[in-house]
Amino acid sequence: MPLDQYGLYLIAVLIAVLTPGPAVMLGITNSIRHNLTTSMVGALGCVTATGLMGALSAMGLGAMIMTSAILFDVIRFAGAAYLIWLGIKMWKASGKVAMDIAPDHIPVHSGYLRCYMRGFLISASNPKAIAFFTALFPMFLDPNAPLMMQFAVLDTTFIILSFSSIMGYSMLAARSKDFLLGSARKWFDRVAGSIFVSFGLALAASHR
Repeated sequence: MPLDQYGLYLIAVLIAVLTPGPAVMLGITNSIRHNLTTSMVGALGCVTATGLMGALSAMGLGAMIMTSAILFDVIRFAGAAYLIWLGIKMWKASGKVAMDIAPDHIPVHSGYLRCYMRGFLISASNPKAIAFFTALFPMFLDPNAPLMMQFAVLDTTFIILSFSSIMGYSMLAARSKDFLLGSARKWFDRVAGSIFVSFGLALAASHR
C-alpha cells in the first residue's frame, strides 16, 4: 500500500475514533466509576468486536448484512435496546459506587469479564460500524497487491487507534474523578446514563 494512501487512511480513522461515541462513553464512565484498569478491559472488549467487524467486511459478509434489511434491523434494534438498558441502569444506580469490579491487584475476576463483554456488545451491536468498514476499506486498497495483507494492516491500524482513543479519553476522565463526589457524582451518572439512552435512540432511528 502506498504511504500516501495509508496516510489518508490514518486521517480518516483518526476523525472516526476521536469522535465520541458509545465506546468512548463507556471508557469514560468506567474510569470515573471504577479505575483505568477497568476502562482498559472494556476498551479491549470494544476493539475486539471492532476487529471482528473489520474482518467480516474483508470477507464480504459486511456487504451481505448491509443488503439484508431484516438482518440489519435486528442488529440495530438489539444494539439500541442494549444501549438504552445501560443508560437506564446507570441512571438508577446514580451516585452509588459500583462494587462488582475487582481492584487493580486482582488479575482475574468475573467483574472484569462482565466489563469486557459489555464493551464487546456495545461495539458488536452497531451495524453502522460494518457499513463504515465496507465503505472505507475499498477506498484504500491496491488491487495489484495481496488483499488479505492490506486488510490486516487496515484493520489492525483501526484497532490500535480506536483503543488509544478510548484510553486517552479515559485518562482525561480519571483526572476529574476526585471532583466527582457526592451530588456531582450522582449528576455525572445521570448525564452519562442519558447519553447512553440518546445513543440507543439515535441508533434505533437510524437507517441504512
